[in-house]
Amino acid sequence: MKFRISSSILIGYMMLAFGWWAILLWRSNEEKLHLETELLAQKLSINYELALKTPEYTALFAKHKRYAWMVIGEGLFFVCCLILGLMIVRRSAQKEVALARQRRNFLLSITHELKSPIAAVRLVLETFSKRELTKAQTQQLTSGGLRDATRLQNLVQDLLLAARLEDSWHPHYESIHLTKMVTECIESLQFRFPLSVIHQEIAEDFPIFQADKSGINAVIMNLLENAIKYSPKGSPVVISAQNRKNGHLRISVSDQGQGIPPQEYQTVFEKFYRLGNEETRQATGTGLGLYIVKQVVTAHEGRIKIEANKPQGTVFLIDL
Repeated sequence: MKFRISSSILIGYMMLAFGWWAILLWRSNEEKLHLETELLAQKLSINYELALKTPEYTALFAKHKRYAWMVIGEGLFFVCCLILGLMIVRRSAQKEVALARQRRNFLLSITHELKSPIAAVRLVLETFSKRELTKAQTQQLTSGGLRDATRLQNLVQDLLLAARLEDSWHPHYESIHLTKMVTECIESLQFRFPLSVIHQEIAEDFPIFQADKSGINAVIMNLLENAIKYSPKGSPVVISAQNRKNGHLRISVSDQGQGIPPQEYQTVFEKFYRLGNEETRQATGTGLGLYIVKQVVTAHEGRIKIEANKPQGTVFLIDL
């Protein structure tokens, strides 16, 4: 806000300065033309009015007119360059401010994401060390501790993968049984989100394909987890896959959540970006999930796009 005010003041000041400078040059040019006309009249031994009708004055007037237009043109070019430069600087500053805000939000969210499972696991261990528990209580605490440990492990894996993606990451191709991978991802997510409803529409004999196993696993996990977190509890999430005629593999993940505004279809793939307002957002996250999805798909020379689901929600389509 301060930069916007200061840049506006600077632009206004420069416009006023240019205007005053242009007026002074215009007046100076007029005075110079008047003096040269008087000298012309003296040279031709005629009065001032007759000098205005001579060819020499016509050439003199054309010269001064060209000079005046040159001054105006250079001044306007200078002002345009100044305004353009300030606009570029302002835009860059706004991007830096937005990036700094996203980084701050990321640090806040990652602190929360790390603190919660660590505190939960610590509480479980302290409970085991200080109390005698029944078998049912032990099983319940163990299940909760494993759930938080899995959450922490997935978070660390995402952070490591995001760091690797920035360092010219290249996929390591190996055979992937998609049905088995999706089943394992669903089991892991349903362990963490017991109320989630995930439907898998992939045939058991779906053909094996070549891709980076850890990268595709991260893509599926992040898309399913996002769909669960941004959908009402118990709302179905559907993952399907099919082989297309062009030889590409298409994976789709659809939900019936709040949806994504069309103007943010590309923005959501930016690093640290999270949908909604920081003050009102309820879903936890780091803003790295869809960034990882986009980068992994791109590294496989694939494409990802977003479509609106009907009657509500979002569909992510991946072509590999």
